[in-house]
Amino acid sequence: MPIDHKNIRVLAIALIKHQGKFLACAGFDKVKKQSHYRLLGGGVDFTESAIKALHREIKEELGANIAAAKLLGIEENIFNFNGRPGHEIIYLYAVKLKSKKYYLQKTWPILDSKGQALAEWISVKDLNGVKVYPPVAKKYL
Repeated sequence: MPIDHKNIRVLAIALIKHQGKFLACAGFDKVKKQSHYRLLGGGVDFTESAIKALHREIKEELGANIAAAKLLGIEENIFNFNGRPGHEIIYLYAVKLKSKKYYLQKTWPILDSKGQALAEWISVKDLNGVKVYPPVAKKYL
């Protein structure tokens, strides 16, 4: 999900948990020289509701359908990534997927990243100080 460095971006983000783990993509900030994990989801399009965007984004990223989604909170996130500013309004949802197959495999290619990103199950106990984005997600892990 590209960062808009000039405008506020509205995002619908999924917190998908299973057996003490959560589904996320690894990332790296080249300027801060810091690894992180980012939850799945993406931008809300003009005239699209956050919940519809969530369903669309998870379908685009994993090919998966959502069985249930509960809004956990809405949070503003102002940050710098790779030395450039970003500003987001985040709708964070607790998500359950329809198909059990997504809970059985360790990793999943992110379909709309052309093979460049991988979703993986991350153990909360193994984070060892690695940040999770968006920051609001940490209190729900």
